[in-house]
Amino acid sequence: MRSNLSVLGLVLAVAFCGCQQNEGISQKAKVQRLKTASELKSKMDAGSITVVHALDAEHYAKGHIPGAQNIDYEKMTPDMLPEQKDQPIVFYCSGGMCPVGRMAASKAAKWGYTDVWEYHGGIKDWKRAGMPVEKGP
Repeated sequence: MRSNLSVLGLVLAVAFCGCQQNEGISQKAKVQRLKTASELKSKMDAGSITVVHALDAEHYAKGHIPGAQNIDYEKMTPDMLPEQKDQPIVFYCSGGMCPVGRMAASKAAKWGYTDVWEYHGGIKDWKRAGMPVEKGP
């Protein structure tokens, strides 16, 4: 009987801990995904959104989405991002297999930003769609 109570106690403890962890996860901001250049262009045209080119300055200078800020993911800190944490912000990188845009977006969400997006296609998709590109710093 005693071992059955111990097992029951352990099961209840694990279940309780699991619930607590799930509650914490559900309160974190979810990173949303933009799949096409036209989706990003629509968001940009609709109003205030911060667009972040999450690769280094060399990649940024070779070509970036007009109006995008260059914030290198590896050097990114919360003070480089908008002060308002509910401000829409989208991160991108080169696209395709490049994980940097997603990693930067996840980092921002962990820092408490609540309207976070990743443009999965990146600059490669933007160019393929015939969208304008700026070059230089």
